[in-house]
Amino acid sequence: MKIDFYEELEIEKLELLGSGTQGKVYRIDFDRCIKVFKSRHICEDELKTLLMGQMDVHFPRLYSAGENYIIRECINGIPLNKYLLEHPLTPFLSGRIIKLYESMKKVGYKRLDTAIFHIFVTPQNELKLIDTSKALKKNEISPLDCGWLEKVGI
Repeated sequence: MKIDFYEELEIEKLELLGSGTQGKVYRIDFDRCIKVFKSRHICEDELKTLLMGQMDVHFPRLYSAGENYIIRECINGIPLNKYLLEHPLTPFLSGRIIKLYESMKKVGYKRLDTAIFHIFVTPQNELKLIDTSKALKKNEISPLDCGWLEKVGI
């Protein structure tokens, strides 16, 4: 039996919220979660990008971090991909998506795209981006940069 401790948290006793290629996320309490990374380098990348976004409401608050984990705000909400299965894309929601995109640009992220399941719709209808580790990995061409909006008449 293997029991991992992070800041005196017994991981095996916490609720698993999700797992992916980077690691696993566990709920500590209603407001906080811990993300345990498979790689120290990916942890460092996410820590850096979370620090960049601390003054913006679209990114989770950071509480603490270690060599291969981050304790951050637990975003209670619905992933945008699941939200859109039951709710229409309204002008209000579209505006929120644009504000999230603008926030990513404002805090200095180079990669201005994200997986739709990494965007959460909160009970207050705000959008939060939960996975930022690759936000500095490459420059993406945005619709504004390539004239796409003008081409479709927006």
